[in-house]
Order: sequence, then structure tokens, then C-alpha cells
Amino acid sequence: MSRVPSAAVPVVSVIATAFPLSAPFRVDQVMAAPALMAMIAAAQLALAVGLDLCGRRGARRLWWAGVVGFLLLTLLLFTLGTWGTSDTTKINHALALDPTKGSVGEPFWSLVGPLILHLPYRMAFVHGLVASAYAGAAIALARLWGVPAWAGWWALLLIGSPLLRSFLQNGITRQAFSTLLLLPLFLRLSGLVPVRKPLVALGVGGAVLTHTTFPYSLALAASPLLVRTGAAPVLATLRRRWRWFLLPGVGLVAVVALVVLPVTLRKLTIYATEGNFYSSYSLLPEVRRLQLAMAFGLVGACWQQRLGPGVLWRCPLTRLLILFAGLFGLLQVAVAQEWLASIAFRLSDGVGLFLLILYLAWMTRYNSLHWLWPALLVSLHSWIFIRILSSGKLECGNDDAFLCIPDRWPWQIHY
Repeated sequence: MSRVPSAAVPVVSVIATAFPLSAPFRVDQVMAAPALMAMIAAAQLALAVGLDLCGRRGARRLWWAGVVGFLLLTLLLFTLGTWGTSDTTKINHALALDPTKGSVGEPFWSLVGPLILHLPYRMAFVHGLVASAYAGAAIALARLWGVPAWAGWWALLLIGSPLLRSFLQNGITRQAFSTLLLLPLFLRLSGLVPVRKPLVALGVGGAVLTHTTFPYSLALAASPLLVRTGAAPVLATLRRRWRWFLLPGVGLVAVVALVVLPVTLRKLTIYATEGNFYSSYSLLPEVRRLQLAMAFGLVGACWQQRLGPGVLWRCPLTRLLILFAGLFGLLQVAVAQEWLASIAFRLSDGVGLFLLILYLAWMTRYNSLHWLWPALLVSLHSWIFIRILSSGKLECGNDDAFLCIPDRWPWQIHY
């Protein structure tokens, strides 16, 4: 839909007023297609097996071809599956009225709004790109850490994880993208990947403009400083070259103080005093099963590698893993007891992302990747059997839900 002319403003106001302000949005132009989604998921599984074989045999060209195919399938699955979710529907509706309006305190979306209008299924396609970026991050880490055979499995563990249900399976595109942009900072401060400073700065700058939860996500990404993992080199660089960081730092602080922070504080106040909406995704049985499977894998690895408490505590990576596991558990308690639950559930997925990355890193460092299988199998069971195959029972059109896909081609959609 083209931009609405000024003469039609009264009509736009009527439409905007008539549009529901809270879920469910009763999305139309949707249908359930569990067979199609299952075929795509099966193809992803097949490619994960192929990446495993190619990685072990050193078939680099076939491995790269498998990576491209896997990312394209992820793009397709999440683009289609996100069409019927609340945030996607709401943003697509807003883009149809004014593509440059964006979200308050998030200027990035005002800039790219006119471009999104030209994408198939609009914001759903953007979410497909974000989900593919999550899969790509897992694949890149597997290659960087010298275990390319695990690339497909790691990607499936991430995109299908119940820990990231809000981010990836509920269409929370903006916050998911903002958190992912802070991953280079997290990896550098954790000492897991020597990410170059320009890439870190670009990620932090992009995250500032992308979502108003940036201050909280930044605190999570910078938390490795609490256990002094990789902190000394960073602080030494800041002391030696403070002049190089002065101007960008002042600009970043100005943007946060003038644009992001006021909106963030206003939302925080609303969530703390008036917010009565929250999801209990972090308390679902599949999440608890995954936590148990991860704990089982850790115990098994410690037993096999003969890692005692003293050795583990002296390892900064272990301490960081404990920190994020405890933080996720604390957020679960907050949601269960309704202690600022509107805030706690919005932080859970970011903590879950960093927790999964740390878990993969820990297993790789201690040469215990085979102990990943319990967590991987639990995630795959949740992803395929609980989410995809049961999507045929969704009341598509009467509710807003992940895996309610478009019932027509992009050029036939009415926004």
C-alpha cells in the first residue's frame, strides 16, 4: 500500500482507531499449514545432518552450500510462520498508514520503514531475516571454534529453543534484533571470540537505535566484566586510546540520554506500576525440561572430564555460565510470583540467548560436545512436535499465533 495522502488523514484516523490496541488482533488472510511447516523443518534437519557429515569429512564447498540452504529455509519458515503474530500484524498495519513513523525512541525503524514496504510480507520477512541471523550466528561460532560439523545442530538449538520463544516464535523482531547486535560485545568481553572493535562499536550503535530496551540489553552484554573475563585488555585499551573513544562515546551518551532513555524510563514506569500483561513462556514445561537437560549435560561432562568444584570455580567461563543460569532462574521466579512480571518476562529471552551461547562455548572448551545431545533433543522435540506438528490445531483467523501462515502470495495481500 502506498503512503496515505494528507487528504485522507481523517480516514486514516478512523482506521487507526478501529484497529485493536491489544492482542488478539483476529488476523485475517491466514491459514494453518502444518504439513508445509513440517516439510521445511524436515529439510532443515536433513541439512543439519549434511553439515555434520561435510564438516567431519572436510568437504568445504558442500558445507558452505548446506549453510546457504539452511539459512534460506530458516528465512522461509520464519517469514511464513510470523505472519499471524501480534507484533508483525500491528507493525504492518502501522507501516500501511505511515511507513516513516516507526516506534518512539527507535529511529532505525523510521529509516527502514519505506524499504520494508517493498519486502514480501513486509515485517514478517524482516523477522525471517532476524531469525536467519540467529542461525547464522550459531553457524559462525561453530566454524570459529573449530567444530563446523556442529553448525546445523547449534543453529537448530538456537532458533527452536523454548528459551527464545518470545524473540523468535512470537515475532518480537525489534528487541531480538537489538539483542543480537550486542552479541559481538558479549563475545569480546567474554573472551570467547576476539571480535574487532569496529564491529563491536557498530553493533552497539545499531542496538541503541533499534529498541528501547537497549540499556538493559547492554547491561547483560557487558556482564562478563563482573567476572573479569576479558575485562583487563578492554580497560587497558580504553586507558591508552581514550581520545579515540571520546567523540563516539559522547555521541552515544547523547543519543541514549536524549532519545532512548526517556522512552525507556517511561515504559519502565508503566510496566512497574500499571503493567498487568506478561507471558509465562519461561515457566512452560519444555523450558524446565531443557534446563534439566542442560544441567544433566554439564554434570555428565564434569564427571567424564573429572572437573572438580575448585577447577570449575577458577574458570571465568564457568562462573559466567553460573551467573546467567542463576539470572534466568531469578526471572522465572519473578514471573511465577508476579514480581514486576511485566519487566521480567521481557528480559528472559535476552538472558536465554547469552546462556545458550555460554553453554555451547563451555561444552566446546571442555571437549564435551556429545553431552549437548540431551539439550538438543529436548529442543528439537519441543520445536517439531509441540510447535510445528501441532500447529494444525491453531484457530488461524480467530487469534494471533506463530505458525499461522499467509493464505495468499505477497502481491495479493491487503494491508
